This record gives sequence, structure tokens and C-alpha cells, in this order.
Amino acid sequence: MATERTVRAALTTVEAADAAASLAELPGLVMPALMNLVGADSVLWTELDLTASLDLSPGLLPGRVIGYPEPLLTVETALALEGHARESPLICHTRPGGDGRPIRRSDLQSARSFRSSGIYADVARKIGADEVLAMALKPGKLHVCVSLNRADIDFTPANVDIVTWLLPLLTRRVARLATAARRPALGLPQLTERQQQVLRLAAEGLTDAAIGHRLDCSPRTVDKHLEHIYRKLGVSCRTAAIAAAFAADGWRP
Repeated sequence: MATERTVRAALTTVEAADAAASLAELPGLVMPALMNLVGADSVLWTELDLTASLDLSPGLLPGRVIGYPEPLLTVETALALEGHARESPLICHTRPGGDGRPIRRSDLQSARSFRSSGIYADVARKIGADEVLAMALKPGKLHVCVSLNRADIDFTPANVDIVTWLLPLLTRRVARLATAARRPALGLPQLTERQQQVLRLAAEGLTDAAIGHRLDCSPRTVDKHLEHIYRKLGVSCRTAAIAAAFAADGWRP
């Protein structure tokens, strides 16, 4: 059974994910929360674009590799990680084509096999990742691998369970932000970038308080943005503003 501390930490992780206004912000908010949730020493977030070639050679890296705390990987260790990826059962599990469910390194590979591997010598030993709990967020065209690392004691089944519970929530958040990142700008050049963000979130059905939480501002500030939007669009209410956004060329929610 989850402890009160674990439940609070899990809720904090969900709140951190919800607070991200963009895909670029998401790892920096979620990784510390995940690290605290399971008592990890470090976290590695790797993004793979499924629309691009995934045949990474030893001289290439995925689209984005982020470590927490920084600096976790050097360019040398990041390239070594990719060079040994195909020989690692855990990486194969989390990369495209693998199951991706949260799992421990120890569930797939013995300690003896792991410590005699190239990935241990060139990467894991250097960053203190003797034990790893990893998963994949697979929302669509963007594939995210998340590795939670410890230097000594293995992760518990309870750690696996709580991360498994969070997986669909985090996956949906990644999907929403990835979709938003691919959207063209509103065909409403009279609106500022911030006003367009507010209008998009309003079109998704979010309240002023929820929009403020997402954009890290107060509900009163959101209300002021909406007032400016109404004036610029020549409308008098939220529904009419959203209708104007729908009618703008090149935008659909």
C-alpha cells in the first residue's frame, strides 16, 4: 500500500507535469519530481522522433537527451550510450519496438552480466547508475524514454507500481504538449503570443484558474488577457472569441 508521503509525491509529479506550458519545459519540471518520488539519484530523459530515422549510428544522438541533475551525461558518455544501446536489454525494452512498461534493470539482466557489459564500463559506472528503473512514454510520433538511476540499492516493486500508475498520465501530457508544439500559429496576428496561448487553452475548456496554473500566472491576469482578446477581436465573450479562433485560417484545436 502506498504511504502518505508516496501519494503526496505522486500528486506533486502530476502537478509538475500539468504546470508545463510547453514540451520544452516538461522534463525540467517532471524529472525532479520523479526523482523524489522513487528516491532516485538521477534521471535521464531521451526523446526520439518517430518521423525521423531511428537507425542511430555511434556518431549520432537522439533528438533531445536531458539529464537531471546536470551535468549527467557528457557528449562522450551520451555517444557511448547510443553505441551500446542495442546490446542493453533495458534500452531495447524502452526504445521503439519494446514493451516500454516500467521495469527494473535487474528484472531483465543479472548484476554480473550488467557489470561486465560495455554500457556499464562506459556509461553506468561513470554516472552512478548501478540500478535503473526505466519506462517509455509513447504518445504517438514522439517517443520518450525515462530512466531513473541509483548508485546502490535496487528499486522496489512499490517504486515500479507507482511509476506504472503515473505512466498513462505522463504520456497524455506529453501527447498534448507535442500536439500543441506542431500547431501553426493562430491566423490572428493582432494577438500577442501570450494572448494566443490563453485563447488556445480557453478553447480546450480550461477555466481561468486552470489556465493561470498552466501559464504560471493568476486567474486575474488570465481574465485581463481575455479582456484584451475580446477587444482586439471585436467580441464580447469567451465563446465568440473561441469561434473567431476556429474561423482563423490554419488553426484547429
